[in-house]
Amino acid sequence: MGFSINKLKQSLQGQTEYNVLVTILTDGEENASKEFSGNDIKKLVEELKQNRWTFTYIGTDHDVEKIAISLSINNTMVFEKNEADIKEMFLKEQCARANYSRKIRSNKDTSSNYFEDTEDNN
Repeated sequence: MGFSINKLKQSLQGQTEYNVLVTILTDGEENASKEFSGNDIKKLVEELKQNRWTFTYIGTDHDVEKIAISLSINNTMVFEKNEADIKEMFLKEQCARANYSRKIRSNKDTSSNYFEDTEDNN
């Protein structure tokens, strides 16, 4: 996560008008990163959230809320590893992404409530 986020951050240097959506989709398996600690990622997320970056965390087979909160991510979704739940998760994410785009076009806040019912946010 740290490497990818930093690479994206670096590619935006000098830009002024942008919004960034970062979606983490995971089974929660630890990859034993030696370059970035959880605290390093949390600090990076907190810094970037102040600059129109929105972070989402979608996961299965672990305590999604606990891990997301530890990384300072408040937009979460949990799914089960079966065909029906995976299809539902991708559909919900697609609707949320469309709603996110509408919010940007309307100059509305995109920092939270990413996965809330899109019908209420139009």
